[in-house]
Amino acid sequence: MLTGAALALAAAPSLWLADEAEADENPTALFNAIRKRYNLPPVDNDPKLEQAALYQAKRMASRGKVSHSVGWGNGFASRLRQAGVRGPAAENVAAGQRSTADVFDAWMKSAGHRKNMLDPEFRHYGLAWATPEDKPRYIYWAMVLGL
Repeated sequence: MLTGAALALAAAPSLWLADEAEADENPTALFNAIRKRYNLPPVDNDPKLEQAALYQAKRMASRGKVSHSVGWGNGFASRLRQAGVRGPAAENVAAGQRSTADVFDAWMKSAGHRKNMLDPEFRHYGLAWATPEDKPRYIYWAMVLGL
């Protein structure tokens, strides 16, 4: 059995958010604080993108693998179609970070993930996490960004 949720809550601000006290526990505020530092428009949470992210987080947790493709027929494009997402999109995945702030910080330190988070075209996102039953403290993360 897997546990997981969309919009995980952060425990502490990351180095990218040292001045953003209101963002401590709100993933959208955390994400928008990062984007604001780069003069980018804010993003809003989207239920369809969240659904795609949760599906991916659960698949990774069930397989014990961090990947954009976990299992045959479950590629990114297929998952987006299943969630009803249309248009350009991108995905960030990670594992092991203990909070939303930590995973955002890790993604900002990775060129490809950072590019996705700072893409000015993306105005919506979905964030989710899941843990495997045998490692309930190990978190698999997925974020899907879209128009």
